[in-house]
Amino acid sequence: MMYSEENFIKAVEQSFKMYKLYGARSTAKLKPIHKFVADTLTTIWGEGYELHYMSDDNSEATIQGKYYPKDIDITVSKNGYAVFCIGIKFVTSNYKQNANNYFENMMGETANIQALGNLPYAQLLILRHKTPYYQKNETKTPSKIETIDDKDIQKYLNLLFDSPQAHRPNYIGIQLININEQTSKVTLTNLEKYFSEETAELLRTRLSLANFFYEINTYKKYLKMR
Repeated sequence: MMYSEENFIKAVEQSFKMYKLYGARSTAKLKPIHKFVADTLTTIWGEGYELHYMSDDNSEATIQGKYYPKDIDITVSKNGYAVFCIGIKFVTSNYKQNANNYFENMMGETANIQALGNLPYAQLLILRHKTPYYQKNETKTPSKIETIDDKDIQKYLNLLFDSPQAHRPNYIGIQLININEQTSKVTLTNLEKYFSEETAELLRTRLSLANFFYEINTYKKYLKMR
């Protein structure tokens, strides 16, 4: 099995605990999720490939992009050469305030790598459906709770169906979750309940994590055949 929903949820719960313990600026919150993705990719790529990512005994690879060098969240390499890259975003608060910045940065970092012409880039986003909003210098009690809706997802759908260009990731995965602040328990959002039929269907199929890793597996098979 390539993708395990159970392992994904465990990784996010651990990441959220690290976030609560060490704060939003700490890289500790990223390590469990990055390890989950790396472990899943290891089952896909198999022997002969190396995974580079942030962990206690590993580190991110720096890729010389078209315009600037970039530390990549997850890099798959073979014989010292990168063959696949993934960027990961786990947004824990203030999503709507920074939504356009997240999106524009995602396109920029993707274009920087894919403009090379021989290195595909995928993007994985983990978003809290009910997202706390904190005022500046406020760290414990959110001033309000914001809900991600169809409008917030639409820009990613527009990108998904855009013609292939350097700024469009080869593959996009989006997972909406709910997190209990007290227990750190994670559940997946009921998409059909909160989104339009069309958006829910795309989140459940084309943009799902299961499909995200399935498409990476398909690409790996294609790469092997070349």
